[in-house]
Order: sequence, then C-alpha cells, then structure tokens
Amino acid sequence: MDIPTQLSLDFETTVEPKQTNEYGFLIDEPELGLAKVTNETATSVELFFESKEIFRTVNKSNKQLQFLNQYPDSLRVWEEFPKAMDLALAASQLKLTYNFNKLSSLSNSRTRLLPHQIESTFIVANSLKPRFILADEVGLGKTIEAGLAVKELMFRRGLKKVLVVAPSPLLVQWQQEMRNKFNEEFAIVRRRNFVTNGPDHWRNFNKIITSIDFIKNPRYAEEILSTKWDIVVFDEAHRLRRDYSKITRGYLFAEKIARKTECLLLLTATPFRGKLEELFYLLHLVDPNILGPYHTFVNDYVVGQKGDLKEKISKVLLRRRKVEVGGFTKRFAKTVRIDLSPIERAFYDETTEYVKREYNMAMGTKNRAIGFVMVVFQKLLDSSVIALLSALQKRKFMLESKFHYMKEHETTLDDWDLDETEGVEEFITELEDEEMSSFQRIKRELFTLNRLIHLGKQIKEDKKTLKLKETLYRLKKEGHKKFIIFTQFRTTQDHLQSVLEPDFKVSPFHGSLSMDEKEVAIQKFKEDYEILICTEAGGEGRNLQFANILFNYDLPWSPLKIEQRIGRIHRFGQKDNVYIFNFASKDTVAERILEVLTNKIRLFEESIGASDDLLGTIEEELDFNSSLMKFVTGTKTKEELETEFDLRIQVAQKGFEKLNALVTPKVLDFNLKDYYDHTLEEREWNNSHLEEVVAQGAKFFQNQLPGTLTPISKGSYEYKNAEGKIKKATFDSDLALTNDSLEFLAFGHPFVEKVTELLTLSDVGRKKKYLLANNLGQKILFVFQVEFDFSLKRKDLFFIEFDLKKKKTTILTEKPTEWTETKTYVPEKEIPLSKLEEAFIYCYPIVESEAEIKKEILRKETLSIFQKEEYKVELSHQKTIRQLEEKLMRQEAAYKWDNRPEKKAVLHKTMKEIQRAKDEYTVEIRKIKNGATIFHRIRLYQTYISI
Repeated sequence: MDIPTQLSLDFETTVEPKQTNEYGFLIDEPELGLAKVTNETATSVELFFESKEIFRTVNKSNKQLQFLNQYPDSLRVWEEFPKAMDLALAASQLKLTYNFNKLSSLSNSRTRLLPHQIESTFIVANSLKPRFILADEVGLGKTIEAGLAVKELMFRRGLKKVLVVAPSPLLVQWQQEMRNKFNEEFAIVRRRNFVTNGPDHWRNFNKIITSIDFIKNPRYAEEILSTKWDIVVFDEAHRLRRDYSKITRGYLFAEKIARKTECLLLLTATPFRGKLEELFYLLHLVDPNILGPYHTFVNDYVVGQKGDLKEKISKVLLRRRKVEVGGFTKRFAKTVRIDLSPIERAFYDETTEYVKREYNMAMGTKNRAIGFVMVVFQKLLDSSVIALLSALQKRKFMLESKFHYMKEHETTLDDWDLDETEGVEEFITELEDEEMSSFQRIKRELFTLNRLIHLGKQIKEDKKTLKLKETLYRLKKEGHKKFIIFTQFRTTQDHLQSVLEPDFKVSPFHGSLSMDEKEVAIQKFKEDYEILICTEAGGEGRNLQFANILFNYDLPWSPLKIEQRIGRIHRFGQKDNVYIFNFASKDTVAERILEVLTNKIRLFEESIGASDDLLGTIEEELDFNSSLMKFVTGTKTKEELETEFDLRIQVAQKGFEKLNALVTPKVLDFNLKDYYDHTLEEREWNNSHLEEVVAQGAKFFQNQLPGTLTPISKGSYEYKNAEGKIKKATFDSDLALTNDSLEFLAFGHPFVEKVTELLTLSDVGRKKKYLLANNLGQKILFVFQVEFDFSLKRKDLFFIEFDLKKKKTTILTEKPTEWTETKTYVPEKEIPLSKLEEAFIYCYPIVESEAEIKKEILRKETLSIFQKEEYKVELSHQKTIRQLEEKLMRQEAAYKWDNRPEKKAVLHKTMKEIQRAKDEYTVEIRKIKNGATIFHRIRLYQTYISI
C-alpha cells in the first residue's frame, strides 16, 4: 500500500517566513569564513569577517551571498558530555522515524492491531484533510482505531490539543483506553468538576474527555468553543443527527467546533437510519464541500438519484463489517431454563403484580421516578432473589422514614440510563413519589412490601444459582478452565461471588474498581483464577478473548448490550469457538426477551450474530424498556408485542439495507502480515534504540525528570513516577500487550517524552566533539537539520562528510558506523575555527541542493492531491453561487412587479450572500494554494571532527 505524504490545510502563510539576518557568508569565497551582519539597507549589507578582521559591503542581489539567522554553535562549542551527542542524534532520528516513516502506532501502542485498523489509520493520518467518519461495526475497535489516528496525528503534525466527546458511561473507558493503550493522559471534565475548577480545564489540560450531554449546555459549550482544538473526536456520533427542519443542540455544537478544528473524527456504527438527509448533515460536518449545498444534494441524490453518491461518501466514510474482516470463530448459544419452585413462583408472580400496579399508577400520574423504580424491580426480579430482596428492604425503609422526596432528585434521574444498571439498587432507594401524600397509599405499599419480603426470605434454595453451579461443575469436568459471568447488578455479583468462592477462584470486576484494581482483577483471571464476574460497566471495552465461555446470568433489555457482552470474548483473535449460556426462568420476562433475541433478531447465530449496526437501528426504532413494561403490566398482549416487534424490526431492516447499499466497504487492500514482516526489523531497531536512548539519556537529566528508571534485568525496569508510585516497566510492546500491569515505556509516556525532549530540544548534544580515528583521516562530519514548511512541518537530517586535506564533500545517508564506534578525543591543539567555518561553507550549498531536490519530490507527490481538493471546492461553491444567483433572478423579477422597500431589502440580502460565498471561495482556494507552497530552513545540528 503506497504511503502518501500527510498534509493539512490549516496554513495561511502567503510569503516565505522572514528571518533575521544575523550572519552571512560568500559561497565562492569560503576561506573568508562566516561574517557578522553589522549594517543592512534595502539593497546591500555590510559584513564583518571575524577570522580575517575585514569589512565588506555586498549587494543583496549577489547570488553568492547566503544569510544565517544565528551562528552555528556546534562549530565553536565543545560538548561537555560527548556521549550525549550520540544520544541526542539517536533521539532525533527516532523522533523523525516515528513522526514521518511508517506507522509509529505499531510500536507505540499496547494493542493487537487488526488490518482494517491499520488501513484506516493510514488513510486518516496521510490525508489532505484528516476529517472522517469511522463507521466500523461495534466490536471491530473504533475506539482503538480513533486512538491510533489521534496518536499518529499528534506524532506527525505536532498537534497537542485534543477533545473527545463521548456518552457519559464511556468517559472512563475512553480515559483508560488512551492511558493504557497509547500512553496518553486525558482529563475528564464533568459538570461537577467544571463548577469547581471552571474554565481552567481548557487552559491547563491539552487532552480532555467530556460528555455529549455536557456540551449541550450553552454555558459550557461556549467555554469549550473559546479554546482552539487541534483534534476533535465524537464517539457515538449518530447522536448528533439533524434534518432540514430540526437541529439539536449537540449538532449545533458539533457544527461550530468542526469549523474551528483541523482534524475531526466521528465514530458511529449507524451513520444514518435510511434517511439520506441525516447522512448529508453528518458528512457536512467533516467536509462541507463533498456533497455541495443541501438543495443541490436533494435534487441530485434524493430526487434525481445520481449514481456517484457512493463514491463520494467513500472518500470520508470508512466502514468495515465483521463479515469482511473475517477471522471470527463460531459461537453457540444454549438457553438454560429454570423451573421455579412453588415459593419462587409465588414470589415472582406477586412481585410482578406489585410492579404492574405501581407502574401503571406512576404512568397515570406521569411520575417518572416511580416508573423508573418499577422497571428496575422487574429487572432485579429476573436477576436474583437476593438482589430484589435487598432493594425491596431498602424501599421499605425509605417509605417508613419518609426522608427522600422525588422533587429533590429530578435532575439526578436525567443522568441515568435504564440499561446502565450497576449501582442502581442504591440509587432507586433515594427516589420518592412527589405525589405520594396519601397515608393510605403508603400504608398499602408497605403492606405489599412486607408480604414480598416475607416470601423472599422463605426461599432457602435458589434454583437459578444451583443451576449455575451445576453447569460450571460439568464444564470444568469437561476440561474448560475459564468462565465469564455477566450480571447487571452489583448485589447479584456479590451474591454469586459468595456462593461460588468456596469451590472456585473468583475475581469480581465492576465499574467502582480503580484502574489498577481492574488490571489486577483481569491479570488474576488471565493467570490462575477460574471465574470473572462482570457487571456491564466493568466489562465495557475489555478484550477477554483468552476465555471462550460466557454466562448471561441475567439479560439486559437491550440486544446491543447483550451483543457487546458477547463481543468481549467473540472478537478478532479468539482462537476457540465461543459458548454462551443464557439463563432464564420459565414463564418470565427474561424468557420472552430470549425468544425475541433468538427468533426475531437472530442474535445468537453461529457465525457473527446479528449486525451491530442493525441492533443499534432496532433499538432506535423500538423502546424495549417501554414495550416490555407494557407487556409486564398487561397494557399490551403477547400478540400485540410480537406485532410491534415485527413491524419495528422490518423498518430497521430496511434502513440497514439502505446503509449497506450506500456504504458497502471496499475489499481490504492492506495485508497486515506483510506490513508487520516488512517493518519488523525497523520496529525492533526502534524499540531497542528507544530503550538505550531513554535509559542512558536519563542519566544526564536526573533532576529534571518526572520520576526515575532503575534496571532490574534485561528489558525490565522499575519505574517510580513523580508521586512516588512504583511499577515494573518495559519498552517491549509485545510484552506490554501480554501483561497490562506493566508500565509501557514508549513515545507518549511522560518519562520517555521528557527524556527525548531534553535530548532533542536542549543545548545538550548540539555541539562538537573530536574523534581519534586513524582510519578516517582528517575529516569533519556535519549533521544538518532541514525543516520543510508547507501544509505540514517536516524535518529531515542530512549528513555531509568533508575531507580537510582534499577539500572534498561526500553526501551520506546516515552517520557511518566508523564515526559512531570511534573513541572521543581531546586534542592538544584544536583545528582553527576559520577552518571549520570554511568546511561548513563548502558543505552548505550541497545541503541546499539536496533540500531543493527533496522539495521537488514533495511537490510532485502532493500536486494531484491539491488539484483534486481545489476542484472539489470549486465545484461545491459553483453550485452554491449558482443557486443564489437563480434566487436573485427570481427576486429581481418579483421586484419589477412589486417594488416595495422590503422587496428591495431582500434583494440586497441575497446579493450579500452571493458576495460572501465568493469571498469564502477565494479564501479556501488561497488556503489550498498556500498549502502547496514549500519553504525550507537549514541549520547545523552537530559537528564531529576526526583527527
């Protein structure tokens, strides 16, 4: 796969950057050395050649005159620590390698990369405008894909300010993924810490994660928009949908920030639900020119059905499905049905009647809080007796105390998702019915609660738990060793842990664990523990494909969430077939849910199950919580529920088919194995050299670093951070991938970044040193650094060897081994500075010529890209201007018949719109042309002298 040069259009310069002329020299008289500029006019310059102690006035038009903005220090300043020069050069080479060659993500991320992720990262990082919709199916790693792209863009373009906007439940997951996989530390900003710290967040932190709901508030949105962001990522971007007549606050914010950022990534598995105008507005965020103005789009594609829409969409929308990616083992589902005991059946039926009565009353009085509580009670009923019993007792205590009131918690209720149920048992005890002023009503509910609690306590033998233990014993006897159990509720999780721990090694995993505790829990399960009990929040974003048996102990009322559970183990990299055990008691809501999932949505098919974007579309069409509660409470019959499901699933299927027809992925043209094999030697070199550079370089800057690094054994270190926390660490990405508890030392890690920054940006290493080398003779090796400025700031190193006796220059591709392995030498007598300056002047035109060749290569590589972008912008603006001109003609014709002042005002308004459109076109074209213009700057980086 060819690697295009990466570019950006955020570039306004129209002339070559002006530099201060402090020094100069004459190319045709190198023996004069370097001269200080003592006086300068519009046409001439006075130079003082220090080594010869002469003044000379030179016309600026003299082609032999060359200016420098400062004296090259490495000609006259000794390096106090000679080893630092080699380390500084190695650090610079590594930075250039990571920034501009191949994909640095291969050795700088703790993740097992998939071919489609690498291909997408190539496309994003190397594009003229890095603005894309990443629309892979759920489970194919869009978060990793976005993380790779963000990391690459930061490396290649030096970008620093990154904003991630995601749904509230995913904020911590994003933070952990970016920290653990990419060594990037993001701060989470929510309403509560924003109120405490205010807008300082945007100034003090370069990398922020916040929620979609947070940015909808105009007060907070304005604070975010006042900051210049280099990269903006929207997760679950389908929540930004809009159409012609309705615009949401989320879309309005996205539209504003899209205009202000250079790089924009929208992540969604469902870019549209069959409505083309939804797709238009989502595409408009990433590239306003790709489909032109809205009315032209409607005429061309909605009414006219023009045939090139799919091609245009593919330029900014990257989509892969599991079926194309392949590499998935089979999955088999088994329903474990439990026959309830008489006492369990009585408890279930009476609780359902209680839920039915209270929910119907709540809906009648529009009491959302009590409705919410009853939905949770019904879910707890299908989870475990212990979980429901605990919730009922807390509800009873709350009613008796009359302490909490609904009105106080209305805003809190808005923050809860009925499918995000971890910890909800505690939350619902704080809710109270604001209408519940009737003593008789409270008394009646307390009577019911006492009856239910009495029934629940009589259940001594939990049939569901017994069935779980029986199944686990059987599977263990068959040779299976790892089991993952999913439940929605912490109370059920605690119950299962207490029941199973006498016979199994059990590790609980939930959202309340700290990041370190989560890593320990996963590591325990990976090594010698047999069971991992996960809640929804705990399991999000975790890849657990080293296990292949999963128990759905209870079922969320969301097909997508069940698929996401399965996706923890049934994903790319799973070597074994996956077995899913779904628990459901007979004649319960759980059993009804399983019938829908199995027969109507076909979630548990052997290959890859139902498509995730189809599941997302179904959930948007069908409110499962509402529909199932209507069935529970008797307001909808089983037949009516089935009819509704059939109808909504059909609508979702049609939208899904439209989506597939429009954005069907192209065949993968990227071979990950070939790429890995091709770059293996380079990546191993990079990793080992980075380790050497950081470990050795840290010795020069001990007091300036955020921690310490102590070697333990080969490739293994002890890292102590600035807070004094100690962890084992490694530079090996493969080793870090297999052990999440290791600190991964790579670019992006604060310790690595600081060491390489001090080596490459400080004065250490930018000097000269002598080498004792009989085999080299009297030679000088100059290392030049050349910066190319166009849409991208690019740097290259040039190595020029100069023979002092023969006065001959040789261009080298790198620093030769003989220059590296030779001992440092302190001569009794230095080479005169005038001789070093003369050698420098001999070499400078060579570097200038090489830089011009490189510029021409870059220009040819990018010419067609700029031309295509210019054509696209021209076509889009032509359509806009033509529309406005036709509108003006109609208005002028109307004005001839009716020349009232308001008609004239409308004419002037349209004329201004036309002029504004023309001005915008001029600005965009100028940006493109300026972006194609390349300037360069040369400076001497290091000087090595052989005697």
